Amino acid sequence: MIELLTEQEYMATVESHFGFRETPFGVTPDPRFFYSSSLYLEGLAALVYGIRGKKGLMLLTGEVGTGKTILLRKLMRQLDANVQFVFISSSHITSYGLVELMVHDLGLANKEKNRLDMMQELTGHLMAQLKKGQTVALLIDEGQNLSDEALEGLCGLSNLETDEEKLLQIILVGQPELANTLNKSSLRRLKQRIAIHHRLYALQTLNEVENYIRHRLQVAGYNGPEIFNKEAIEAIWHYSSGTPRLINIICDNALATACETAKKRVSAYMVMKAASGLLLERGVKVPKSAPENGASRIKGATAKIHQRRTETPEIETKRADELQAASVAVREAAAETTVATHVSLQFFDYMTRLATAAMGPMAHLVVRDQITALGESRDAFPQVKLKELIQMVSREILNEAMKNHFQEMMLQEIDTLKAFRAW
Repeated sequence: MIELLTEQEYMATVESHFGFRETPFGVTPDPRFFYSSSLYLEGLAALVYGIRGKKGLMLLTGEVGTGKTILLRKLMRQLDANVQFVFISSSHITSYGLVELMVHDLGLANKEKNRLDMMQELTGHLMAQLKKGQTVALLIDEGQNLSDEALEGLCGLSNLETDEEKLLQIILVGQPELANTLNKSSLRRLKQRIAIHHRLYALQTLNEVENYIRHRLQVAGYNGPEIFNKEAIEAIWHYSSGTPRLINIICDNALATACETAKKRVSAYMVMKAASGLLLERGVKVPKSAPENGASRIKGATAKIHQRRTETPEIETKRADELQAASVAVREAAAETTVATHVSLQFFDYMTRLATAAMGPMAHLVVRDQITALGESRDAFPQVKLKELIQMVSREILNEAMKNHFQEMMLQEIDTLKAFRAW
């Protein structure tokens, strides 16, 4: 029985079953699996530019599971020939502890030295590296957990410089609340030193999720027939909301389910079963204003889909027919609640990024103002007003080619939303 195997044996069984060279959906931030989408490449390019250009302090933010750490690992691998990296991922350290960790990782540690001595030794090391044409970069992961004292201590490190350039390059990485923390008046000195800020988002479209899954399979050495069918990928998108870490976990569990049942393809049902075991909910929600009968039908139909297959093999075909009927019921019930469906915040993040590329850094204000002009808010914006909003934002884009591109991309996104609602 597979469940009696050790974890290593279990993984080997799944890999052998599908013909993988290694596990394609591991949760460790292996830079070989770095997904080269435009957003991640932009982030990588920004950090490479910041380090090579000796910009000093950089900020990388993103929600949990959006790929911040794997981006750092990719950065370290790409620049390791010319840059000496110090990687720190610690939840609660003081400013003194940060300096201590640095000198320890650089091989300069001496327990008998006080803080001043350590700072002097660190400065001497940075000057020596500069003379050799080398750069030292400090990467701080999970920065949202740093105390205000530790963040203030970064100002001192960022002040290490010559007349021409910064001696230490610092990349502060954390969840979006880190950016909010830096808005504190007490941390304004640190905020003013940020030369580059890149925000990572979850994958925005079904096509991106499909390409992400295919990429991971290819890196794992798989080149056989399609494993995840279209309906399975749609289900993965719904349950993960495009978050790479959740995609990995769902896919890994769905592959295990397929292996246990001796299947070579992953179905939507297997994805649903995996997501249910992970306590994940589907991305399509029933609005509070939806008709009661529609909500009840969705709840009842979904319950049937998630029902465990405990029946004997003789009634497998009958159960499959019931599951198919339940899926149809979900689609029909979801259609009844379409009018009341609201737009996700991820949609507006995507709109703002496209608008920024077309009109510059004031785009977020334009989007916000046009949403307000329609008498709506980002938190509860009805899908039926999306086309009107796109037209209003488009009027603020002066370049005709960029305006057309913005409209085209946004209309494609609306079509994607419609497809998801119909699933």
